[in-house]
Amino acid sequence: MNTPKNLKKILCIGDMVADIFSSPLERFPEPGQLGLTDEIAVFPGGNALNTAIALSRMGEQVAIAGSVGDDALGSLLLNQLQSLGLDVRGVRREPQGQTASTLILRIQGEDRRFIHALGVGAEFSGEHVSMDLLPDNGIVFVGGYLKLGAWNDEGLAKLLCRACQRNCRIVFNVCIAQGSGVDPSRCLPLLEHVDMFVPNEDEARIITGETKLTSQAKTLRQAGTRTVVITRGQQGLYADDGMQTIEMGIFHVPMIDPSGCGDCFTAGIVAAQGRDWDLVRTLKFASAVGALGATALGCTNGVPSFAEVERFVKENQVKVIVNADDSL
Repeated sequence: MNTPKNLKKILCIGDMVADIFSSPLERFPEPGQLGLTDEIAVFPGGNALNTAIALSRMGEQVAIAGSVGDDALGSLLLNQLQSLGLDVRGVRREPQGQTASTLILRIQGEDRRFIHALGVGAEFSGEHVSMDLLPDNGIVFVGGYLKLGAWNDEGLAKLLCRACQRNCRIVFNVCIAQGSGVDPSRCLPLLEHVDMFVPNEDEARIITGETKLTSQAKTLRQAGTRTVVITRGQQGLYADDGMQTIEMGIFHVPMIDPSGCGDCFTAGIVAAQGRDWDLVRTLKFASAVGALGATALGCTNGVPSFAEVERFVKENQVKVIVNADDSL
């Protein structure tokens, strides 16, 4: 295992959000009523930022590049990130801009409801992300793509090409916002630069137009990515690297808040990329990080140290089915 002295540096690029959570309510208040809950808290959020923070909690060396507004929420986010030890040189504060924010409503026994304001995310193009931020022999993660509809694809492709030239591994995920008007297929030309693409099953279906996991993975690999990992919530995951397909279940933990589990899972993928593990070991570790992320309120507060995740994997079992690719 890598020691703190030889960890690969990681750059996370994409959406940065202030998440406003409440503890679960028994029911929504009626119009005009005041409902009481145990806790209302503001945490960092967004696919790219959640992944960066989960990585930092595991002890990784992480920089974040994105945009926040020149407002109170922006100041709060930056203070939180600096206290966590993240490199924030790539964070741009937009003058008179509103920081992206999400209100997360929770009712006992029901799935979460999300209300999101894109704020400065609506104008995020990625053009301010300096090539100088790219690590040598490190990892670059792109998160929240498609949700940030103003992203300059040509500029992003150039950035990923330069990252490849610096011998970086590229991990990529998307977020499809309902009614955004963004063409989901626009991500396909970028996949030729990507080592590992991590959509969920709904995103994979929308992007490819295919209903079967096998067909979705095949289409995405034909677009250029080396490995596809399709997350399936409580049903686990499906992965295809061209040599094998893997179906994996989930680890069972006491669930407090599932918000951000997918981003924690992706953080596990990124951390494993820096250690040259095989795909099964990578996916077990990532699944453990995703599960542990649900054990506390907030998107990443349940993520422990890297060593504690490894201990959890050794002490717990998860169903794994590996099939060789017979077409080879």
